[in-house]
Amino acid sequence: MTITKFWRFTGCILAITLLSCKKEEKKEKLFELLSAQETGIDFQNNLTSSPEINILEYLYFYNGGGVAAGDINNDGLVDLVFTGNQVPNRLFLNKGNFQFEDITESSGIYEEGSWSNGATFADINGDGLLDLYISQVGDYKGIQGKNKLYINQGDLTFIELGEQYGVDFKGFGTHAVFFDYDRDGDLDLYLLNHGVKSPEVFAKSENRVIADEGGDKLLKNLASEGQRGFIDVTEEAGIYSSVLGFGLGVSIEDFNQDGWLDIYVSNDFTENDYLYINQQDGTFLESLQSIISNTSRYSMGNDAADIDGDGYPDIFTTDMLPEDPEIWMKSVGEDKAEVYSIKKQFNYGDQYVRNHLQLNTGKGEFSEVALYAEVFASVWSWSPLIFDMDNDGLMDIHVTNGIVKRPNDLDFIQYSQEADPNLKMDELRKRQIEMLPSVQLPNYTFHNQGNLKFKAKAKEFGLDQASYSNGSTYADLDNDGDLDLIVNNLNQPAFIYRNKSESLGHNYVSVELKSAGNNPFAIGAEVKVITPEKKYRQLLSTSRGFQSGTSTNLIFGLGKVDKIDAIQVRWPDGTFEQFEGLSINQKHLLIKGGGKEFIPEGRISEAANSDFSISWYHQEKNELDETKREYLIPRSFAAEGPASASADINGDGLTDIFLGGAKDQAGAFFLQKEDGGFEPIESKSFSQLAKAEDVVAAFEDFNGDGYLDLYVGSGGNEYEADNLFLFDRILYGNGKGNFAFFPNALPPIGQNTSSLAIHDVNGDGFPDIFVGASVLTGDYGASPYSYLLINNGRGQFRDQTQEWFGAGKDLGMIQDATWSDLDGDGAKELILSGDWQAIRVFKNKGNKLDEIFSGGLEKSTGWVNEIMVEDINGDGLKDILVGNLGLNSKLKASHEKPVVFYHHDFDGNGQADPLIFHYMGEKLVPFATRDDLIKQIPGVKRMHSSYQEYAKISKPEDLFGKDIIGKLSPKYAYEFRSGVYFQKEDGTFEFEAFPWQAQLSPIKDMKWNAATQTLWIVGNDSGFRVDLGKNTSSSNLKLQWTKEGWKVIKEENKVPSQAELRRIEQIKSLSNSYIIGISNNGPVYFLGNSEN
Repeated sequence: MTITKFWRFTGCILAITLLSCKKEEKKEKLFELLSAQETGIDFQNNLTSSPEINILEYLYFYNGGGVAAGDINNDGLVDLVFTGNQVPNRLFLNKGNFQFEDITESSGIYEEGSWSNGATFADINGDGLLDLYISQVGDYKGIQGKNKLYINQGDLTFIELGEQYGVDFKGFGTHAVFFDYDRDGDLDLYLLNHGVKSPEVFAKSENRVIADEGGDKLLKNLASEGQRGFIDVTEEAGIYSSVLGFGLGVSIEDFNQDGWLDIYVSNDFTENDYLYINQQDGTFLESLQSIISNTSRYSMGNDAADIDGDGYPDIFTTDMLPEDPEIWMKSVGEDKAEVYSIKKQFNYGDQYVRNHLQLNTGKGEFSEVALYAEVFASVWSWSPLIFDMDNDGLMDIHVTNGIVKRPNDLDFIQYSQEADPNLKMDELRKRQIEMLPSVQLPNYTFHNQGNLKFKAKAKEFGLDQASYSNGSTYADLDNDGDLDLIVNNLNQPAFIYRNKSESLGHNYVSVELKSAGNNPFAIGAEVKVITPEKKYRQLLSTSRGFQSGTSTNLIFGLGKVDKIDAIQVRWPDGTFEQFEGLSINQKHLLIKGGGKEFIPEGRISEAANSDFSISWYHQEKNELDETKREYLIPRSFAAEGPASASADINGDGLTDIFLGGAKDQAGAFFLQKEDGGFEPIESKSFSQLAKAEDVVAAFEDFNGDGYLDLYVGSGGNEYEADNLFLFDRILYGNGKGNFAFFPNALPPIGQNTSSLAIHDVNGDGFPDIFVGASVLTGDYGASPYSYLLINNGRGQFRDQTQEWFGAGKDLGMIQDATWSDLDGDGAKELILSGDWQAIRVFKNKGNKLDEIFSGGLEKSTGWVNEIMVEDINGDGLKDILVGNLGLNSKLKASHEKPVVFYHHDFDGNGQADPLIFHYMGEKLVPFATRDDLIKQIPGVKRMHSSYQEYAKISKPEDLFGKDIIGKLSPKYAYEFRSGVYFQKEDGTFEFEAFPWQAQLSPIKDMKWNAATQTLWIVGNDSGFRVDLGKNTSSSNLKLQWTKEGWKVIKEENKVPSQAELRRIEQIKSLSNSYIIGISNNGPVYFLGNSEN
């Protein structure tokens, strides 16, 4: 019996048994893959490796080809061109109804022996016909070629005139983009090229200003000056053109909304990406590090579009992070801490091996949110395309991926480094290539769910065919109002997907632009569709993704919106025009009719306060590298300050402020003057203890003399416990703004203090203090000693922790503490939060604090930095607000799949090892790489002798065995969201997360205004280890509680999104009241006015 007959027989029996031979109805897919027989497109980018040319000889051997879409004969049907590496490029004419004719030879673009990469259509000479530009590799390993410019003759033929136009670049061309950067009416040309020399890991970044003939180029079109051709203006325009650049993606957009087109370039390897801001005078200013926090490390393709619907263009870049844990655990990951540190010293930016989604804030900067959006991993990714795949009005992301031979395999790299020196080079090369694994997986489809959340939908959309895919584009090939998808693959037929969104009943509007002059297709124009519900924005560019180009037709999905108020166009010359009376579900040709001057929308207004002027800057030296002491510590505790406290300390009715210094920086008092300014007051007490890191502070009358005193807590995780510069201190005030240090006021508290909670615990009328500690220096995961200090009535305190909590009580790694009457019995409870522990509540029994367990808090375990107790919803019950890690992190936690933490001396060297496990799919795997584990625990190398073996780990027992793991008591993190635990009438709690905007970074402080029901939030933290990455996407946010829940209040201030705010203070002056944020390693910022 043949396999086919056997399967038919058994399948029928199975169907009869289970389903009574009833056929299941299959749900129709959104996209339908059409065959070459159906379309006539039989292109296949076949690639053959040889000893002369292969991935070891040319690292970009498997980068593949591109695909571009454009209507070359103006018949209203979009045509396609595919580029090939070892096969000729092919041009297919759209005949309608998904029928295409190969006109490659007759069109005049046929060429053998060249290696083509990028393709894009644009009207170079302004004759109303789309011309074709091809980027090629030339003069390398027997490859001969140079960039080609094919001028459209209007009769389905082209003439190659690259040399005549001065654009026949010969080198390593990746792609090109045409745009009018100087607004003179013609299309200029940016050439994206890549290096071929082995990238130098430690090349100094200042070398990027040294021009190389093979680097990127900016060519100015001379058409507006009556001449034919382009001239090189790279250097004078401020464009980098060095050997450091390995450009794999380029986009043009008006990122700062000033009406002039900017450029984003994604670079592979060590070099930063480039973000060139147009200076409106023919030059650009490379500005990436000043307005973007971090980028992809191996940046590949990119796309730019308004992905969240706020009217500002965002940026998506791809990288090579696998989603599969087995591939991830045997692939090159983040830089080691030592390498990362050297790169920072050489002034390279923060780069991480994952996709990045840069959200435009509208304030001339970006917040990176890919981890929150769940679009950070798509394996070996090439071409990202941002477009509305189902016309529901939300922009989705499609990413091609796959590589025939994956060169970042760690076993391959180890073999190459340790190869037998006696082995002949040819044999070594052969073995190396044989070792390289293949990655053939489906491409990724990220479907926009709203609120910046995406869901992988490749299978549901019918886009889950395994492939080695490279370039891709979208176009409405059949003019039915939705965007079809085209993909160029290696060693398999190109994918032509028909979009069937019309079956969903979603509305759309299609837009074509026409302009007079040398840019008749209006490339670079910005189009906004205005509806009663929302605005939709796109910019017309014919180069997108990776080595690919889109058509001049813009399609806006509208979902269920059934009316258009207007379509607004900002033409490439900066003029603005509005078109009205347009119908939905139609294509509209909008012809430039003169327009009116365009005024950019959304520019940040002045948000200043004349009363606020504190000239102070927190100076964090960041000299301490905690990974040298504890290699696996997940984050730094060296930059927890500054401390701050505000009060009227001199009795003049004005708020004064104390600001604590970093190590080697003295803290200072600032007295407010009647004009709202602040006068610094020096104190010898602070200068004498300047080596202490001031982390937390509070004003209180501790000695009962009627004047406010100051408690300052020290931390920094640099000094061992009980070091002098870890000692907390109290300064007594005299009511006139002067303070004196009293050394015997406190017992010698030598811990990393994190929090202060002041309350008269024993009811004697004098304030007592709970002092929380966050981490034990040199032993992350161990519980430090926290204190309960009882006041003797004279402002002197004694340690009564054991008396009140009981001997040996483990209070955990405390980040914050507060006192509040949670149960309404008139006595305040102590509430604690911290790392790897649930919110803990201690009941005051008069002479002891007993821990009580409240329902709903059992799985509140996370990395909670801040807690606050308030009645948020006005029901008379106290609720608990928590500022947590947030959701913009690689660590993902849930009640079903928590993050697991072990603190144990696994190798018996006397030092406990902190190990974090997290779920990837259904596997609970180590977060640390094999190399990092070996550095912390050398025995791992013997237990797991290869990366392939290490990648088989699917649970903690696989790493160390049941005998060890089974005896340990791990800790868990179930919840990383920030939000509110609302108290119910039965005393239990129910969690409700803050809006998504509050989940983009760790929250460090909060301030609640009960009168206006508003909550200020500040945060950000750059101190995470490299494989977690800095988390600095949202410095401040204002929320308001309403009957419908939390609402985000837009507050215009000048605080950078990347600023690391640690504290909030409210300042009252003679004229008003306002909120300030105190930043780590930065200034004090005005956040906004306070209502009371």
